[in-house]
Amino acid sequence: MNTVLIVDDDESFLLSLIDGFKSYEDQFGIITAHNGEEAVAVLEEQDIHLVLTDLKMPKMDGFALVAHLSSHHPEIPVIVMTAFGTPDMEENLKEIGAFQYIEKPIDFNILVEKILKGLEGRSKGFITGVSLSSFLQLLELDKKTCTLTVRSGKHQGTMYFKNGELLDADTDDLTGTDAAFEIVSWKNVAIVLANSCNKTEAKISDSLGFILLEGSRRQDERDDTSPTSPAAQAESDDTPLASTDLDDLDLDDFLNDEEPLPPPSPTVATITAPSTTTPSHSSNPLLQQFITMLGAMPEISTFILVSRDGNIIHSNKAGDDQIANFITYISVVGQQLQTTMGTGEQQYTLLTLKSGNNLLVLCGKEVVAGLEIGTTVAPGAVATGLRPVLSRISLQ
Repeated sequence: MNTVLIVDDDESFLLSLIDGFKSYEDQFGIITAHNGEEAVAVLEEQDIHLVLTDLKMPKMDGFALVAHLSSHHPEIPVIVMTAFGTPDMEENLKEIGAFQYIEKPIDFNILVEKILKGLEGRSKGFITGVSLSSFLQLLELDKKTCTLTVRSGKHQGTMYFKNGELLDADTDDLTGTDAAFEIVSWKNVAIVLANSCNKTEAKISDSLGFILLEGSRRQDERDDTSPTSPAAQAESDDTPLASTDLDDLDLDDFLNDEEPLPPPSPTVATITAPSTTTPSHSSNPLLQQFITMLGAMPEISTFILVSRDGNIIHSNKAGDDQIANFITYISVVGQQLQTTMGTGEQQYTLLTLKSGNNLLVLCGKEVVAGLEIGTTVAPGAVATGLRPVLSRISLQ
Protein backbone atom coordinates (compact mmCIF):
# COMPACT_ATOMS: atom_id res chain seq x y z
CA MET A 1 0.00 0.00 0.00
CA ASN A 2 1.34 3.43 -0.94
CA THR A 3 1.54 6.04 1.80
CA VAL A 4 1.22 9.80 1.33
CA LEU A 5 2.63 12.19 3.95
CA ILE A 6 0.71 15.48 4.17
CA VAL A 7 2.49 18.32 5.97
CA ASP A 8 0.54 21.44 7.00
CA ASP A 9 0.08 23.37 10.24
CA ASP A 10 -3.65 23.93 9.64
CA GLU A 11 -5.39 21.14 11.58
CA SER A 12 -8.82 21.76 10.03
CA PHE A 13 -7.30 21.59 6.55
CA LEU A 14 -5.63 18.27 7.37
CA LEU A 15 -8.88 16.83 8.71
CA SER A 16 -10.76 17.89 5.60
CA LEU A 17 -8.19 16.18 3.37
CA ILE A 18 -8.31 12.99 5.44
CA ASP A 19 -12.08 12.93 5.13
CA GLY A 20 -11.93 13.55 1.38
CA PHE A 21 -9.34 10.82 0.81
CA LYS A 22 -11.47 8.12 2.45
CA SER A 23 -12.87 7.10 -0.94
CA TYR A 24 -9.29 6.46 -2.14
CA GLU A 25 -8.15 4.39 0.84
CA ASP A 26 -7.82 1.32 -1.40
CA GLN A 27 -5.14 3.19 -3.41
CA PHE A 28 -3.11 5.01 -0.76
CA GLY A 29 -2.97 5.66 2.94
CA ILE A 30 -2.53 9.04 4.66
CA ILE A 31 -0.15 10.18 7.40
CA THR A 32 -0.10 13.81 8.57
CA ALA A 33 2.46 16.12 10.14
CA HIS A 34 2.11 19.72 11.34
CA ASN A 35 5.57 20.96 10.38
CA GLY A 36 8.84 19.88 8.86
CA GLU A 37 10.25 18.51 12.12
CA GLU A 38 7.33 16.14 12.55
CA ALA A 39 7.60 15.15 8.89
CA VAL A 40 11.30 14.28 9.24
CA ALA A 41 10.48 12.06 12.22
CA VAL A 42 7.79 10.27 10.19
CA LEU A 43 10.18 9.79 7.27
CA GLU A 44 12.72 8.13 9.58
CA GLU A 45 10.19 5.65 10.93
CA GLN A 46 7.94 4.79 8.01
CA ASP A 47 8.04 4.16 4.28
CA ILE A 48 6.62 7.22 2.51
CA HIS A 49 5.90 7.17 -1.22
CA LEU A 50 4.91 10.82 -1.80
CA VAL A 51 5.06 14.05 0.21
CA LEU A 52 2.47 16.82 -0.05
CA THR A 53 3.71 19.89 1.83
CA ASP A 54 2.82 23.48 2.52
CA LEU A 55 5.63 26.05 2.44
CA LYS A 56 4.66 28.33 5.34
CA MET A 57 4.91 26.41 8.64
CA PRO A 58 6.42 26.96 12.10
CA LYS A 59 9.57 25.29 13.47
CA MET A 60 10.73 23.78 10.16
CA ASP A 61 9.06 25.18 7.05
CA GLY A 62 8.38 23.55 3.70
CA PHE A 63 11.60 24.87 2.16
CA ALA A 64 13.72 23.19 4.81
CA LEU A 65 11.67 20.01 4.43
CA VAL A 66 12.16 19.94 0.66
CA ALA A 67 15.89 20.48 1.22
CA HIS A 68 15.91 17.55 3.63
CA LEU A 69 14.08 15.37 1.13
CA SER A 70 16.57 16.24 -1.61
CA SER A 71 19.44 15.13 0.63
CA HIS A 72 17.98 12.11 2.40
CA HIS A 73 15.03 10.88 0.31
CA PRO A 74 15.67 11.91 -3.30
CA GLU A 75 13.46 9.10 -4.58
CA ILE A 76 10.27 10.55 -3.06
CA PRO A 77 8.13 12.78 -5.35
CA VAL A 78 7.08 16.12 -3.86
CA ILE A 79 3.93 18.19 -4.34
CA VAL A 80 4.22 21.75 -3.03
CA MET A 81 1.08 23.59 -1.92
CA THR A 82 1.41 27.31 -2.65
CA ALA A 83 -0.53 30.42 -1.82
CA PHE A 84 1.37 32.81 -4.08
CA GLY A 85 -1.94 34.13 -5.35
CA THR A 86 -0.73 35.92 -8.49
CA PRO A 87 -0.61 34.71 -12.11
CA ASP A 88 3.05 35.76 -12.41
CA MET A 89 4.06 33.64 -9.43
CA GLU A 90 2.04 30.71 -10.72
CA GLU A 91 3.65 30.94 -14.15
CA ASN A 92 7.13 31.19 -12.66
CA LEU A 93 6.54 28.16 -10.50
CA LYS A 94 5.42 26.16 -13.52
CA GLU A 95 8.73 26.90 -15.20
CA ILE A 96 10.72 25.34 -12.37
CA GLY A 97 9.58 21.96 -13.55
CA ALA A 98 11.02 19.73 -10.82
CA PHE A 99 8.10 20.30 -8.45
CA GLN A 100 4.49 19.45 -8.88
CA TYR A 101 2.50 22.21 -7.23
CA ILE A 102 -1.07 23.01 -6.42
CA GLU A 103 -2.40 26.41 -5.44
CA LYS A 104 -4.51 27.08 -2.36
CA PRO A 105 -7.47 26.96 -2.01
CA ILE A 106 -7.08 23.36 -3.13
CA ASP A 107 -9.08 21.90 -5.99
CA PHE A 108 -9.55 18.43 -4.51
CA ASN A 109 -10.02 16.61 -7.83
CA ILE A 110 -6.82 18.10 -9.24
CA LEU A 111 -4.95 17.19 -6.05
CA VAL A 112 -6.08 13.56 -6.26
CA GLU A 113 -4.99 13.43 -9.90
CA LYS A 114 -1.52 14.75 -9.02
CA ILE A 115 -1.13 12.32 -6.14
CA LEU A 116 -2.13 9.30 -8.24
CA LYS A 117 0.28 10.33 -11.00
CA GLY A 118 3.05 10.87 -8.48
CA LEU A 119 2.53 7.42 -7.00
CA GLU A 120 2.98 5.87 -10.42
CA GLY A 121 6.70 6.56 -10.02
CA ARG A 122 8.51 8.49 -12.74
CA SER A 123 5.35 9.78 -14.34
CA LYS A 124 5.39 12.91 -16.44
CA GLY A 125 5.88 16.06 -14.42
CA PHE A 126 7.65 14.44 -11.47
CA ILE A 127 11.37 14.32 -10.89
CA THR A 128 12.54 12.09 -8.07
CA GLY A 129 15.17 14.13 -6.36
CA VAL A 130 14.84 17.91 -6.21
CA SER A 131 17.39 19.69 -8.36
CA LEU A 132 19.42 22.52 -6.88
CA SER A 133 18.42 24.89 -9.69
CA SER A 134 14.73 24.24 -9.04
CA PHE A 135 15.15 24.80 -5.33
CA LEU A 136 17.02 28.08 -5.86
CA GLN A 137 14.30 29.37 -8.17
CA LEU A 138 11.68 28.48 -5.58
CA LEU A 139 13.58 30.54 -2.99
CA GLU A 140 13.65 33.45 -5.41
CA LEU A 141 9.92 33.19 -6.14
CA ASP A 142 8.93 33.16 -2.49
CA LYS A 143 11.36 36.00 -1.67
CA LYS A 144 12.96 33.77 0.94
CA THR A 145 15.62 34.99 3.38
CA CYS A 146 17.95 32.13 4.26
CA THR A 147 21.43 30.65 4.18
CA LEU A 148 21.89 27.57 2.05
CA THR A 149 24.66 25.05 2.60
CA VAL A 150 25.26 22.87 -0.45
CA ARG A 151 27.41 19.72 -0.39
CA SER A 152 28.52 17.55 -3.29
CA GLY A 153 31.04 14.85 -2.47
CA LYS A 154 34.05 16.58 -0.91
CA HIS A 155 32.84 20.01 -2.02
CA GLN A 156 30.87 22.41 0.16
CA GLY A 157 29.54 25.88 -0.55
CA THR A 158 27.23 28.45 0.97
CA MET A 159 24.68 30.73 -0.70
CA TYR A 160 23.08 33.72 1.01
CA PHE A 161 19.57 34.90 0.09
CA LYS A 162 17.83 38.08 1.26
CA ASN A 163 14.19 38.48 0.22
CA GLY A 164 14.78 36.05 -2.64
CA GLU A 165 17.88 37.85 -3.92
CA LEU A 166 21.19 36.00 -4.04
CA LEU A 167 23.54 38.36 -2.20
CA ASP A 168 26.71 36.30 -1.91
CA ALA A 169 28.23 32.84 -2.09
CA ASP A 170 31.43 31.14 -1.04
CA THR A 171 33.27 27.84 -1.32
CA ASP A 172 36.61 26.72 0.11
CA ASP A 173 38.55 28.81 -2.40
CA LEU A 174 36.01 31.06 -4.16
CA THR A 175 33.70 33.91 -3.22
CA GLY A 176 30.93 35.95 -4.79
CA THR A 177 29.84 35.28 -8.38
CA ASP A 178 32.60 32.75 -9.09
CA ALA A 179 31.54 30.72 -6.06
CA ALA A 180 27.90 30.81 -7.18
CA PHE A 181 28.87 29.62 -10.68
CA GLU A 182 30.82 26.77 -9.10
CA ILE A 183 28.09 25.67 -6.67
CA VAL A 184 25.27 25.53 -9.23
CA SER A 185 27.44 23.36 -11.50
CA TRP A 186 27.67 20.57 -8.92
CA LYS A 187 25.75 17.34 -9.30
CA ASN A 188 24.17 15.05 -6.68
CA VAL A 189 23.95 17.77 -4.06
CA ALA A 190 22.73 17.70 -0.48
CA ILE A 191 21.00 20.89 0.70
CA VAL A 192 20.72 22.27 4.24
CA LEU A 193 18.70 25.43 4.85
CA ALA A 194 18.87 27.90 7.74
CA ASN A 195 16.16 30.55 8.01
CA SER A 196 18.52 33.49 8.49
CA CYS A 197 21.09 35.47 6.50
CA ASN A 198 23.98 37.37 8.10
CA LYS A 199 24.94 39.11 4.86
CA THR A 200 23.78 42.66 4.23
CA GLU A 201 25.89 43.72 1.24
CA ALA A 202 25.22 42.30 -2.21
CA LYS A 203 28.42 40.88 -3.70
CA ILE A 204 26.62 39.30 -6.66
CA SER A 205 25.05 41.50 -9.35
CA ASP A 206 24.13 38.84 -11.93
CA SER A 207 20.60 37.46 -11.98
CA LEU A 208 19.93 33.98 -10.66
CA GLY A 209 18.86 32.88 -14.14
CA PHE A 210 22.21 33.91 -15.61
CA ILE A 211 24.10 32.16 -12.81
CA LEU A 212 22.17 28.95 -13.40
CA LEU A 213 22.91 29.21 -17.11
CA GLU A 214 26.64 29.63 -16.55
CA GLY A 215 26.69 26.83 -14.00
CA SER A 216 25.01 24.52 -16.47
CA ARG A 217 27.61 25.42 -19.11
CA ARG A 218 30.45 24.65 -16.72
CA GLN A 219 28.83 21.36 -15.83
CA ASP A 220 28.69 20.46 -19.52
CA GLU A 221 32.38 21.31 -19.85
CA ARG A 222 33.20 19.01 -16.95
CA ASP A 223 31.27 16.21 -18.55
CA ASP A 224 33.41 16.78 -21.68
CA THR A 225 30.34 16.17 -23.80
CA SER A 226 30.08 17.58 -27.29
CA PRO A 227 26.77 19.47 -27.57
CA THR A 228 26.37 18.56 -31.24
CA SER A 229 27.07 14.83 -30.94
CA PRO A 230 24.07 12.46 -31.25
CA ALA A 231 25.05 10.73 -28.01
CA ALA A 232 25.07 13.98 -26.09
CA GLN A 233 21.69 15.00 -27.41
CA ALA A 234 20.24 11.59 -26.59
CA GLU A 235 21.41 11.87 -22.98
CA SER A 236 20.32 15.49 -22.47
CA ASP A 237 17.14 16.32 -20.57
CA ASP A 238 16.66 19.10 -23.12
CA THR A 239 16.96 17.02 -26.27
CA PRO A 240 15.93 19.27 -29.17
CA LEU A 241 12.74 18.48 -31.01
CA ALA A 242 14.47 19.05 -34.35
CA SER A 243 18.14 19.26 -35.32
CA THR A 244 18.67 19.90 -39.01
CA ASP A 245 21.87 20.06 -41.05
CA LEU A 246 21.63 22.98 -43.47
CA ASP A 247 25.08 22.58 -45.06
CA ASP A 248 23.51 21.86 -48.45
CA LEU A 249 20.86 24.54 -48.13
CA ASP A 250 21.44 28.18 -49.06
CA LEU A 251 19.54 29.84 -46.26
CA ASP A 252 19.50 33.24 -47.96
CA ASP A 253 17.96 31.75 -51.10
CA PHE A 254 15.47 29.85 -49.00
CA LEU A 255 14.37 32.92 -47.09
CA ASN A 256 13.92 34.96 -50.28
CA ASP A 257 12.25 32.17 -52.26
CA GLU A 258 9.14 33.34 -54.07
CA GLU A 259 7.41 30.06 -53.26
CA PRO A 260 5.15 30.49 -50.20
CA LEU A 261 5.95 28.62 -47.03
CA PRO A 262 3.89 25.45 -46.55
CA PRO A 263 0.79 26.36 -44.54
CA PRO A 264 0.59 25.13 -40.97
CA SER A 265 -2.15 22.77 -39.85
CA PRO A 266 -5.49 24.38 -38.97
CA THR A 267 -4.78 23.88 -35.26
CA VAL A 268 -1.75 26.20 -35.38
CA ALA A 269 -1.89 29.96 -35.83
CA THR A 270 -1.22 31.06 -39.42
CA ILE A 271 2.01 32.92 -40.13
CA THR A 272 1.67 36.47 -41.40
CA ALA A 273 4.29 38.56 -43.10
CA PRO A 274 6.56 40.45 -40.74
CA SER A 275 5.60 44.05 -40.14
CA THR A 276 7.85 46.64 -41.74
CA THR A 277 7.30 48.86 -38.71
CA THR A 278 8.56 47.32 -35.50
CA PRO A 279 6.13 48.06 -32.65
CA SER A 280 7.55 49.71 -29.56
CA HIS A 281 7.92 47.47 -26.53
CA SER A 282 10.35 49.68 -24.65
CA SER A 283 7.97 49.90 -21.70
CA ASN A 284 7.83 46.13 -21.22
CA PRO A 285 10.21 45.50 -18.27
CA LEU A 286 10.35 41.71 -18.62
CA LEU A 287 11.11 41.96 -22.33
CA GLN A 288 13.84 44.53 -21.67
CA GLN A 289 15.31 42.25 -19.00
CA PHE A 290 15.40 39.40 -21.52
CA ILE A 291 17.05 41.59 -24.18
CA THR A 292 19.67 42.68 -21.63
CA MET A 293 20.36 39.04 -20.76
CA LEU A 294 20.87 38.17 -24.44
CA GLY A 295 23.21 41.13 -24.98
CA ALA A 296 25.30 40.16 -21.96
CA MET A 297 25.86 36.58 -23.09
CA PRO A 298 29.05 36.12 -25.13
CA GLU A 299 27.75 32.74 -26.30
CA ILE A 300 25.15 34.53 -28.49
CA SER A 301 26.56 36.42 -31.48
CA THR A 302 23.28 37.66 -32.95
CA PHE A 303 19.66 37.36 -31.88
CA ILE A 304 16.19 38.27 -33.04
CA LEU A 305 12.89 38.23 -31.16
CA VAL A 306 9.63 37.86 -33.05
CA SER A 307 6.00 37.60 -32.04
CA ARG A 308 4.03 34.45 -32.75
CA ASP A 309 2.53 36.14 -35.84
CA GLY A 310 5.95 36.88 -37.31
CA ASN A 311 6.42 40.54 -36.38
CA ILE A 312 9.91 41.60 -35.33
CA ILE A 313 10.05 42.75 -31.72
CA HIS A 314 13.78 43.32 -31.38
CA SER A 315 16.94 42.47 -33.28
CA ASN A 316 20.59 43.29 -32.81
CA LYS A 317 21.13 42.96 -36.55
CA ALA A 318 19.51 44.98 -39.34
CA GLY A 319 17.59 43.54 -42.26
CA ASP A 320 16.06 40.50 -40.56
CA ASP A 321 12.51 40.51 -41.98
CA GLN A 322 12.97 37.23 -43.83
CA ILE A 323 14.84 35.70 -40.92
CA ALA A 324 11.87 36.55 -38.70
CA ASN A 325 9.51 34.74 -41.04
CA PHE A 326 11.82 31.74 -41.13
CA ILE A 327 12.12 31.56 -37.34
CA THR A 328 8.35 31.79 -36.95
CA TYR A 329 7.95 29.03 -39.51
CA ILE A 330 10.39 26.82 -37.61
CA SER A 331 8.42 27.33 -34.39
CA VAL A 332 5.20 26.29 -36.15
CA VAL A 333 6.82 23.21 -37.68
CA GLY A 334 8.19 22.29 -34.27
CA GLN A 335 4.70 22.46 -32.78
CA GLN A 336 3.33 20.34 -35.60
CA LEU A 337 6.03 17.70 -35.07
CA GLN A 338 5.36 17.78 -31.35
CA THR A 339 1.66 17.12 -31.94
CA THR A 340 2.24 14.46 -34.60
CA MET A 341 4.88 12.57 -32.62
CA GLY A 342 3.09 12.89 -29.30
CA THR A 343 6.22 14.21 -27.62
CA GLY A 344 6.43 16.40 -24.53
CA GLU A 345 6.58 20.16 -24.56
CA GLN A 346 9.00 21.52 -27.15
CA GLN A 347 12.33 22.42 -25.55
CA TYR A 348 14.19 23.99 -28.46
CA THR A 349 14.97 23.57 -32.14
CA LEU A 350 18.60 23.51 -33.32
CA LEU A 351 19.72 24.04 -36.89
CA THR A 352 23.24 24.01 -38.31
CA LEU A 353 23.94 26.98 -40.61
CA LYS A 354 26.31 27.15 -43.59
CA SER A 355 28.48 29.53 -41.61
CA GLY A 356 29.24 26.68 -39.21
CA ASN A 357 27.32 28.24 -36.34
CA ASN A 358 24.03 26.94 -34.96
CA LEU A 359 20.63 28.61 -34.99
CA LEU A 360 18.83 27.97 -31.71
CA VAL A 361 15.08 28.64 -31.75
CA LEU A 362 13.30 28.99 -28.39
CA CYS A 363 9.53 29.33 -28.15
CA GLY A 364 7.72 31.26 -25.43
CA LYS A 365 3.98 31.69 -25.18
CA GLU A 366 4.01 34.97 -27.12
CA VAL A 367 7.62 35.43 -28.23
CA VAL A 368 9.97 33.29 -30.33
CA ALA A 369 13.73 33.83 -30.03
CA GLY A 370 16.25 33.01 -32.74
CA LEU A 371 19.81 32.89 -31.38
CA GLU A 372 23.01 32.33 -33.33
CA ILE A 373 25.50 30.39 -31.22
CA GLY A 374 28.83 28.69 -31.85
CA THR A 375 29.17 24.93 -32.20
CA THR A 376 31.03 24.72 -28.89
CA VAL A 377 28.10 26.24 -26.99
CA ALA A 378 25.79 23.76 -25.25
CA PRO A 379 22.28 24.57 -26.56
CA GLY A 380 20.59 22.84 -23.64
CA ALA A 381 22.39 25.08 -21.16
CA VAL A 382 21.39 28.23 -23.06
CA ALA A 383 17.79 27.05 -23.33
CA THR A 384 17.61 26.17 -19.63
CA GLY A 385 18.89 29.59 -18.60
CA LEU A 386 16.65 31.63 -20.90
CA ARG A 387 13.39 29.69 -21.05
CA PRO A 388 12.02 30.74 -17.61
CA VAL A 389 12.18 34.43 -18.56
CA LEU A 390 11.12 33.96 -22.19
CA SER A 391 8.01 31.98 -21.24
CA ARG A 392 6.83 34.80 -18.96
CA ILE A 393 7.01 37.59 -21.53
CA SER A 394 3.64 38.99 -22.49
CA LEU A 395 3.14 41.51 -25.29
CA GLN A 396 -0.21 42.75 -23.99
